[in-house]
Amino acid sequence: MTYDISIKKVTLAGASGPVGTAILKELLKSQLFDISVLTRHTSTHTFPAGVKVVPVDYTSTESLIAALQGQDALVSSVAMAAVPSQRLLIDAAVQAGIKRIIPSEFGCDLKNTAARKLPVFAGKVDIERYLDELAIKGETSYTLVFCGPFLDLGLRQGIFLNFEKREAHVYDGGDQLISTSRLGTAGKAVRRILTHPRETADRAVWVKDIDISQNQLLKLAKSLTPGEEWKVTQVNTAELEKESMAQIKNKEVGSKTMSGLLLRGIFAPECGNLFKHVHNSVLGITGISGPDLEELVASIFGTKKLE
Repeated sequence: MTYDISIKKVTLAGASGPVGTAILKELLKSQLFDISVLTRHTSTHTFPAGVKVVPVDYTSTESLIAALQGQDALVSSVAMAAVPSQRLLIDAAVQAGIKRIIPSEFGCDLKNTAARKLPVFAGKVDIERYLDELAIKGETSYTLVFCGPFLDLGLRQGIFLNFEKREAHVYDGGDQLISTSRLGTAGKAVRRILTHPRETADRAVWVKDIDISQNQLLKLAKSLTPGEEWKVTQVNTAELEKESMAQIKNKEVGSKTMSGLLLRGIFAPECGNLFKHVHNSVLGITGISGPDLEELVASIFGTKKLE
C-alpha cells in the first residue's frame, strides 16, 4: 500500500452516535471531504445537508462492498457492543479498495499491557491485530486513535461523578491523573489524520485535552454547588476486576460485568490512562486549561461559573 494518497471521499459508520456526530461535524466544517454515512435500512435518523446517506445490510459483505466502492477512507465509531462486527466491514472495505481505515477505538490506551488484557477490550484488540495483518500484506492502511475517556460525555453520563444526585463513586483513591478529551477533539484528530495520511499510517496516535483527577473534578463540582452535601463512595477497581472475572469464569455475565472492567481500564493507574506523550501538535489539538474546564462543567450542568 502506497501512503502517497489523497483522501477526499470519506464514509462514516456509526455516525449517529455521540462520537460519530462529533466526527461528522468536524469533517463537514472543514469542507475538505465528500462524506457518506452508512445506516441500517430501518434507521430514521436524519443527517445534515451535504451528507450522502447509504442504507446497508451490515451482515452482508456484498451490500457493504457496494456502499464502499469508490471511497478513499472508512471511519468507524460504532458502539462498543458492535466493535466485533467491524471485521465484516473491514473485509468489505478492503475489497472495495479503501485506502485508510480508522476503527472504533477512541478511548483507553490499548498499547498498555494491563488495559489490553481486560476482556472488555478484547473486540478492539482483535480488530487492531486484524488491521495490522492487512497492512503488513499491503491491503489497506489504518490509524488507531487513543483519546482517553470522553470528558464531556463522561460527565453527562455520570462516569466521573453524578452531578444530578450529588454522588460520586471515587475509584482507587481518586488522585490519579487521567488524560481526557472532549468529543470534538476526537473529530479534530480524525480530520487531521485524513489530511495527513502518510504521517499517520499504520500506527496509533494519542491525543488529550487535559489531565484531570476524579478528586479535582469533585472539588470543582462542590464549588459549583455551595452548601450542598455530596455522597462519596470509595471503590477499588482491582475488586471490580476480580468480581467481573469471577462472573465470566462462572458464566454469570450480567450488566455490571463489563462495566466493572471498563471502570478498571479507565481509572486504575496501571492501565496507562495518563498519556505522557501525545500527538496534539501534529494533529492540531490545543487542549484546555483549568478555567476552560470549569466553564465546561458549569455549561453541562447549568450551574454558574465562579468568578
